[in-house]
Amino acid sequence: MPSDTPFLKGDKISLRAFRQSDLEAYKTWLDNEEVTHFLEMGARPTRENDCGAFLQMAETSDDSIVFAITESGNDIPIGTCGLYLIQWVCRRAQLNILVGEPSAWDKGYGSEAVTLLVKYGFYKLNLNSIQLGVNADNQRAIKSYEKGGFVHEGRRRQMIFRNNRYYDVVEMSVLRSEYDEMSLN
Repeated sequence: MPSDTPFLKGDKISLRAFRQSDLEAYKTWLDNEEVTHFLEMGARPTRENDCGAFLQMAETSDDSIVFAITESGNDIPIGTCGLYLIQWVCRRAQLNILVGEPSAWDKGYGSEAVTLLVKYGFYKLNLNSIQLGVNADNQRAIKSYEKGGFVHEGRRRQMIFRNNRYYDVVEMSVLRSEYDEMSLN
């Protein structure tokens, strides 16, 4: 029986290892047009192989650390997040997050997950830089990342095709020195 003990704990949410029992929820999120509205995911129904590949990566990859997001005091997943493409020598990673349960939106869960991941990345993994790319029209996500200390680095034009149109991607990052300074204030 898997442990319900969170690996990282915030006020509203906890982050624990992503496990096989989370795959059904994960598949539901990827097949929900509302959830994937701003994402590259959702172009076709999610296949069992897609879920299997994600689980295998979560359980075996040395350059990714994947979490399930749960509400505090509850073990039911509401999303997933993690640090991916970790470059141990360069001390950098890419942050990805998906709050998949629409009922969990606009409660600050995404912002808290970003804060927990950034703190974990800098103070536990000794990373120096964490980056991400976000659909330029996804203002909810951009505000969440800005709260976590991310700054705008640039824009990649017409990077995502979704909803019968092209979207720009905003590139953002946070450096450990910036995060340290932000934490002091």
